[in-house]
Amino acid sequence: MHSSPSSPSSPPLDAARDAAQACLAALAAAPALPLRQVSPRRALGAMARSLQTGAGAANAIRVVRAEVTQRHDDAWNVTASASAWPLRYGAEKPLLYLCRPASVQALCGVLVDARERGIVCSDAETQSSRWPKGVQPALPAWLAAQHNCTPFDPATGEEVRAILRAALETLYVEQQSGFYYLAIHDEGADADADEYAVAALLSAADAAAASLGMYRVSPLRPEPCRVRLCGAGRMLAVVADAARLLKEDWDIAAQVWSCPSYTRLARDAQAAEQWNLRHPRAIPRLAHVRRCLDDSAAPVIAVTGYGQHIAGQIGGHVRGRFIAVGADTRMETSAPWLVVTALKALADDGALPLQFVDDALRRYALV
Repeated sequence: MHSSPSSPSSPPLDAARDAAQACLAALAAAPALPLRQVSPRRALGAMARSLQTGAGAANAIRVVRAEVTQRHDDAWNVTASASAWPLRYGAEKPLLYLCRPASVQALCGVLVDARERGIVCSDAETQSSRWPKGVQPALPAWLAAQHNCTPFDPATGEEVRAILRAALETLYVEQQSGFYYLAIHDEGADADADEYAVAALLSAADAAAASLGMYRVSPLRPEPCRVRLCGAGRMLAVVADAARLLKEDWDIAAQVWSCPSYTRLARDAQAAEQWNLRHPRAIPRLAHVRRCLDDSAAPVIAVTGYGQHIAGQIGGHVRGRFIAVGADTRMETSAPWLVVTALKALADDGALPLQFVDDALRRYALV
């Protein structure tokens, strides 16, 4: 009888831990590309190459590239295997799986090959499609329901690096089960970005917060925040533009938050609530989303390029009025519409005259 990969005769898990530590050291070094100026897809390609060739990290990670046509100028032109199958017969090492699944069925094929383990990166949204973000609507809903999956929608190359580091730490250093899923887009940062820039290099604290699901992008201000705008992936740039319009056109201060994983935020909040219920005499645990947003009752508008329900997962854990906006809502996910949404939320709270909403609809030619 043949031994399974998980039998006692298999190589010790220390090999995977050592390989992950080598990858973490390589990712901590200066990136091969200026991550604040490139798209998540290009940044990921640069990081994959550095992991394969960096001092001490060579052969520490297995990169698989599937379903993606090779081009001579492709940022994902890295040394890659066609399958993760060889990992079944050797020492476990970190797996970076580059693919383009547009449906649950296609993703399940990837996960069978990867044994539902590793870091799965999909660039499906870089392809033209009638579906939001290039995937069928069932796929993000399915991912959110898989508790062995931690899905992310990073906005910048810096967020990708923070999430990769967290995935390596969680899966291969701490030896937790499951896989990470990253939706990777190919739009770079705006070279003329203003004070709401979404591509600045992340501090250690912001990188850690990003891996937990959200961090603040806008700077601290002495004036009180009147509305909080949250965005994931490509929508973060739209949210930042909406914050600019709110300030320039209506003199309303808005906080901007990047939320690379609404699903992780919701799960963390649910876990905190369950722990507090079971330990009523202990110091209550505070979920990350509440640590970020509980200091104010200002309205929160959460935006996603997926269906509205993805952003809506955090609604029950947010203080104050909450509005989720997604690709399936009746209005467009554009900066002017988000401004109108913010003004309407403030008017509903009695903080603004309703006339502001009428004026905004006419100003931006939305009616």
